[in-house]
Amino acid sequence: MQVGDLVELSAAGSKAKQNEMVWGLWGMIMKVREHGNHPYSIEWFKANGKTHRCPMARYEIKKLRGKK
Repeated sequence: MQVGDLVELSAAGSKAKQNEMVWGLWGMIMKVREHGNHPYSIEWFKANGKTHRCPMARYEIKKLRGKK
């Protein structure tokens, strides 16, 4: 994954209680660090227009898919 990719929580990310505040949201990868446990800095977008930035591990996110 790279900067600019749209993402959502993966199944593993949805199971983690620390990710409660971003359940059902979509986000954009803003920065990728080469080292560390949570190298992806994600900007999560809320329905009211506000955003929330938090670091995530690769297994916690997946590329956003449109609804079928």
